[in-house]
Amino acid sequence: MIFNVLAWQFFQYDAYHRVVLERDQREWERLNERLAILEIVPATDYLNFTVRNYGSVSTHLVALYFSFANGTNLVYSLDLWLGSGTTKRIDNIGPKLTPTDAYDFMIATERGNTYRPSQQLSNAMHPGQGQMMPFIFGFGYADFQVSYDNATWTPAWTTIQRNSQPYFKIFLNNTYPKIAKTRATDTRLSLYPTNDFQSETISETKVDWTISPRSGRWIYFDKTTTNTPNPGKKTWLFVFLQIYYVFLDKPLEIYGTTVAVLSVYMP
Repeated sequence: MIFNVLAWQFFQYDAYHRVVLERDQREWERLNERLAILEIVPATDYLNFTVRNYGSVSTHLVALYFSFANGTNLVYSLDLWLGSGTTKRIDNIGPKLTPTDAYDFMIATERGNTYRPSQQLSNAMHPGQGQMMPFIFGFGYADFQVSYDNATWTPAWTTIQRNSQPYFKIFLNNTYPKIAKTRATDTRLSLYPTNDFQSETISETKVDWTISPRSGRWIYFDKTTTNTPNPGKKTWLFVFLQIYYVFLDKPLEIYGTTVAVLSVYMP
């Protein structure tokens, strides 16, 4: 009788001990789950980011939560496993996004942990995001303009007159975290007919233009050194935007880059 009581107590304690160990194991796994959200791509139709598991346990992602600045909240199911030390790209998920959207998002794991970016996101494209380039031309309709009196400006894509000497201006974005200054005369537009790369028409800057960090400004180019072509029919032109620049703290170090190759035509 006494043996049976002692055996019953032993088995009860063993069962309790197993439950405690399982609870402690689950808690240890939850506390050792570590995720990082990386490389969030802006200006896309759907959420696009990378998640890295740098914890010591495998992770099961089960939910994605959206919270928009306008008060809308959405939740989407996930079923993704990440082993310890692995990285997973997550894209084309969630609601369709617009350039005006401001939002937070959060991913949740099966163990109940949640992870989010460190700040609210904007789906708008900003200078330097997603492009490993020192300067960016945004390709907006009004970002490239032409004038024939240096006073009245119009978008230049289809309005360049043949046999003329036009002025140009381009809105240029500086992706650097410090001030950049373009170099006069070296910075230029080179215009070529599509079927004649021997005939170059040049438009140069006459002053040094200073562009603030991670922002943009208009860069003005003087009238072309020679007349534009006059072939007597509709003509297409390639326009090469060449920027030479320095930083104010190292004015003797000169850099150069081709920012864009534009295609325009003279009707």
